[in-house]
Amino acid sequence: SYLRFVEGVVDSEDIPLNVSREMVQATPILEKIKGTLVRRIANQLRDLADEDPEKYSVFWKEFGAFLKEGFATDPDTKERFIDLLRFTSTTSESADDLISLKQYVDRMKPDQNEIYYILGDDYNVLSRSPHLEYFRKHDIEVLYLTDPLDSFMLIGLTEYNGKPLKNIDDAGLELPDNDESEDEKEAEEAISGDEFEALTTRFKEVLGDRVEDVRESKILTDSPARLVNPADAMNANMQRVQRLLGKDYEVPKKILEVNRKNALIQNLSMRLAANADDPLINPLIEQLYANELVTEGLHPNPAEMVDRIYELMDAAATAK
Repeated sequence: SYLRFVEGVVDSEDIPLNVSREMVQATPILEKIKGTLVRRIANQLRDLADEDPEKYSVFWKEFGAFLKEGFATDPDTKERFIDLLRFTSTTSESADDLISLKQYVDRMKPDQNEIYYILGDDYNVLSRSPHLEYFRKHDIEVLYLTDPLDSFMLIGLTEYNGKPLKNIDDAGLELPDNDESEDEKEAEEAISGDEFEALTTRFKEVLGDRVEDVRESKILTDSPARLVNPADAMNANMQRVQRLLGKDYEVPKKILEVNRKNALIQNLSMRLAANADDPLINPLIEQLYANELVTEGLHPNPAEMVDRIYELMDAAATAK
């Protein structure tokens, strides 16, 4: 059914019909014809992709969604069509610059054992995601999965060439080339341990049960914060599927990771240390959390932020 965009005629004297001669009977012959047709289509598309990548790119933008559907509905799809999948990535110059999984694997670093991806709704939004900071710093490529069907496709696409696909917002993600000792030294110089503990405690008090935990980020280099999935949370791909389907969807409880080296976080820590009753501390924490919800495409009603944003703007405008 996922190849329904292909139309043609099969001329055969061996296909038995039912009494009305309007319906084809289910027989081993029909299954053999089906297998042959699927194989022929896959071979034709592979030839097109190899011989004329630009023309195949045009085909993919028009009909790629059908092949992604196949990964979620037909286990045999992977073997036949996996090399025909196309994605944008952190190396893409635009949303039209596509690569294959084979190209990704060929460019992997020697100590890299996993294929990294990030889910989102738009190429331009994903390219500014805080989740990517570590990967850009270490020159590790990340695939952008922006099509609503990508979440369904991942049900059947879990690895390629023996390398598992990993979502980079997974809290338990193990990363190569992570010099934690140097990062910890810089973080300690930015905010002392006691000050940072006081700050995370305040975050937890303000956000309450909307977050699973608040902790220091080992990944972020520039952004103030990011949201990641707890280890025992529903798979991020399925969260997105639920959101797209609108099926009993609620904003998931995630872990808020805070970047001690970020200037905004440092200033917030200094405000807290100087005056725990500072009226701007709680709105700033709320807005930081809301910003991350928007970045992740999880905020149920961004218009709710407007009054708080005006409050913070008024404070900034009247500051001396």
